[in-house]
Amino acid sequence: MKNIFMIGNAHIDPVWFWTWQEGYHEVKATFRSALDRMNENPDFIFTCACADYYRWVEENDPAMFDEIRYRVREGRWAVVGGMWIQPDMNAPSGESLVRHLLYSQRYFKEKFGITAAVAYNVDSFGHNAALPQLFRQAGIEAYVWMRPSVIENPEIPEGAMNWTGIDGTTIPTWRIKHEYTTAHNMPEKIEKIMSHADEIGLPAMCFYGVGNHGGGPTIENLRQIDEYIASAPRGGEVGYASPMDYFAAIRGKALPLWVGELQHHASGCYSTHSASKMAHRAAENALQRMEKLNTLAHSLTGHQPNAPFVTQAWRNLMFNEFHDIMGGCSAQDVLETCVLQLNESVSIAQREENAALQKISWRVDTAKGLPPVRSKEEDWSLWGIRGQGTPVVVFNPHEFTATGPVHIRRPIRSVRDDDGTPVSVQIVRAGRTNGQDKWDSIFMATVPPMGYRLYWVFLEDSEEQPAPQMLSVSETHLENARLRAEFDPATGALTALIMKSTGENVLAAPAAARLMDIEHCDTWAHMVFTFDKPAGEFSLKKIAVTETGPARASLRVTLRHGHSLLEETFTLYADSDQLEIRCRMRLDEKHRMVKLCFPTVHTTGKDVSEIAFGAIERRACGEEEHCQRWIAMQGETGGLALLNDGKYSYSAKDGELRLTVANTSIFADHYGQSTRDDDCRYMDQEEQRFTLALAPYAGSWQDCRLHQRAALLNQPMP
Repeated sequence: MKNIFMIGNAHIDPVWFWTWQEGYHEVKATFRSALDRMNENPDFIFTCACADYYRWVEENDPAMFDEIRYRVREGRWAVVGGMWIQPDMNAPSGESLVRHLLYSQRYFKEKFGITAAVAYNVDSFGHNAALPQLFRQAGIEAYVWMRPSVIENPEIPEGAMNWTGIDGTTIPTWRIKHEYTTAHNMPEKIEKIMSHADEIGLPAMCFYGVGNHGGGPTIENLRQIDEYIASAPRGGEVGYASPMDYFAAIRGKALPLWVGELQHHASGCYSTHSASKMAHRAAENALQRMEKLNTLAHSLTGHQPNAPFVTQAWRNLMFNEFHDIMGGCSAQDVLETCVLQLNESVSIAQREENAALQKISWRVDTAKGLPPVRSKEEDWSLWGIRGQGTPVVVFNPHEFTATGPVHIRRPIRSVRDDDGTPVSVQIVRAGRTNGQDKWDSIFMATVPPMGYRLYWVFLEDSEEQPAPQMLSVSETHLENARLRAEFDPATGALTALIMKSTGENVLAAPAAARLMDIEHCDTWAHMVFTFDKPAGEFSLKKIAVTETGPARASLRVTLRHGHSLLEETFTLYADSDQLEIRCRMRLDEKHRMVKLCFPTVHTTGKDVSEIAFGAIERRACGEEEHCQRWIAMQGETGGLALLNDGKYSYSAKDGELRLTVANTSIFADHYGQSTRDDDCRYMDQEEQRFTLALAPYAGSWQDCRLHQRAALLNQPMP
């Protein structure tokens, strides 16, 4: 009876310390080698994931692809994974992970007549707790993974177990023992796996094959395995197999249970290389917003997007969610190429979104019952109807009614909605300095779900003005009818954030921008789970009021640390219950993390983080955790949520939320201090911009509409 299932595999990093062009070659060479081994050894079975690798071979070597198809039909080439590549399993949104499964399973069904039954992410840096449900819904029955290792998290069972996610879905998994790569001494590795099988009282999988830079099982691997099978005392228990064979063998057996996420590995990678992480979030947002608006345009006008371009944009995104890219631990040129490819996805999404919006907007009746004649006689920039103003169609890509600012690249004096009701308008500084032409305008629009609304803008003041709303600002405060923020004029620190409905100040101490020393860490921060060694704090350079209403008020606080600069523009909209913070940062630091720290009054609270299509509560123990668009500190009576548009790392302890916004590690510094020299290059030195929002709330985070708040921050109304 087979007790040890020999899994011949090739974990291939398409990029890491090499570019995708080299990875492309390694995929082809590895697949060729696997086919050759099959020709030499009639018992050998090969296992490989990643739909994109198969697509590369199909487009570049059709004859080899036909050989692979034959071996798949024969049952000796095991197609696993069901994902485009082996992605980071924490940072991608739920929609991105679903695209991996959708695009890949469709590809495997079309090319091989099958879909992957076993998910396979053997090198990804942790696994979010929504995955069991996503896998099951994609037709996947089991999961193979490895990180975190038993050294990093000994509480998770080794080997086979059942894994239950946040919704209660359970899936059997195998936590790889003794790595996924080859061993020079195969008999020794088999004996170790045999001992493990005896310990757990279950059959076990033994993975072998040269990995990372490709290669797969070698001639010598197979020779040693065959000799062991033929001559070892327990050789009859060993056989070539696929992961599907293994999970079939343990079906119905009692397995240990794990509930929740599988963490932590490489916690430093949650924050490394801000540029690629910001580009990733921008691409996700642009593609999702584009597809929603294209759906609206198709429903209203029959518009069809340019499918090949949209497909390429999603492929770019999925490829660059590969764990060594998304984890920011690849070579510098690899990460620079990542940003270029993600920017291409954003560009495609913007073109397709514009086409959809143009289709709809040109069918909206904007003539007010008059002949539809546009004129520029009243203004060189705006197309108006004489005496009737200029029509502006505002779209909402969200499934909920949304209110947000609309930017007009011209100073206007009044705005009316489609019912003729006056709307507050505000002159704001433009992004140009064209003599006196340096002013634009904003007004607040409220638009129904997945719809649009018509507004009219005017160059002159209206006789009827909107009712004034309570909104004030000074160098020490921002306040509207719902929220009051207070600042220390000596330090610029946010010292109070008061919900006026309850009178509670959710801050227990001033907020701060702190630097943490990470010189002792490599880029991944292997075996380091907390980053709390103080290395300085930003101090005040300047504080100034920049906008005074009536739509919004803003206060700009400029901080510095040595030659590093952090500019925070705090903005409060007239009817908002959250405080927006637009940040601009330029660092001259090495081996530092920058954390924006918000001490709350909820000192015994739990921290909560958004994950793919869900959220997870954690124990606020100070360890670095992964987040997506929001985190929150939940206390007994309420909490504080912190939203972001491109950050993925935070820690929480004693009621304090600390969002990690920069990491100046060395590019791909694998072994840390022992190998550093003067030619090392450091991440996060260029200027970066990002936006946050603080939302205090009463009750529970579930009642705070955090999904809607985060969606609107990340995907503003066009």
